[in-house]
Amino acid sequence: MPSDLPESLAASWRPLGTRTGTMNVLILSITAETTLYEPIDRADQLAAVSASEIPVRSLFAVDLSFSPPLPNVGIPPSSVFSQAAPKAKRQFIETIEDEGLVIDGTRNSLEFEAANGESGVWYVIDAGYPVDPDLLGVELDAIDAEVHVAVWPTETSYGMAGGTVPLESVADVAGETGAELDNLLSAPEVDPERDRETIAELVRTIALETDAEPDTETDE
Repeated sequence: MPSDLPESLAASWRPLGTRTGTMNVLILSITAETTLYEPIDRADQLAAVSASEIPVRSLFAVDLSFSPPLPNVGIPPSSVFSQAAPKAKRQFIETIEDEGLVIDGTRNSLEFEAANGESGVWYVIDAGYPVDPDLLGVELDAIDAEVHVAVWPTETSYGMAGGTVPLESVADVAGETGAELDNLLSAPEVDPERDRETIAELVRTIALETDAEPDTETDE
């Protein structure tokens, strides 16, 4: 099931779709269910310039599940977090690269305290966002953007959430046609600080399936 957005974001963001991928590592089968969200306000205008199914402003949440569960094979998620977090980031990067984003590298990696009290890692990734080459018949350069990926241990798995932040508008890269594009799209002002705070709010408050306590069975 898609992760529910916290109440503070649910009025202004909506689910765009959910994708599920599976990979195997040794004896483990890992399923990642990624839910993508787009801003309700001006969503159609933003989609009109996009050459990717990922909006230039987006949020995402990932439910990661392991079969068999990590605690069942004697592996507390926090004990292998330093190996798991970079792999989770790489897997997500591959997903967005498949959607046309150009990844320029990880700008920063920061430790943070997740809502469940665990220590997580927050990646800031430089990216180029593809613009529809047929827009107004003008060939446009990619929009500078950044991708935020936060990963943290949960009781049975790992939480993962983040989003994409445009650092410039279509008009910024469109040269002399910029004013015409602004009139056509009524594009909202680019505001990286606002978008970063929105992503931080998501990470602070998202309730993932992986945050739940593990099921226990009692023999009678």
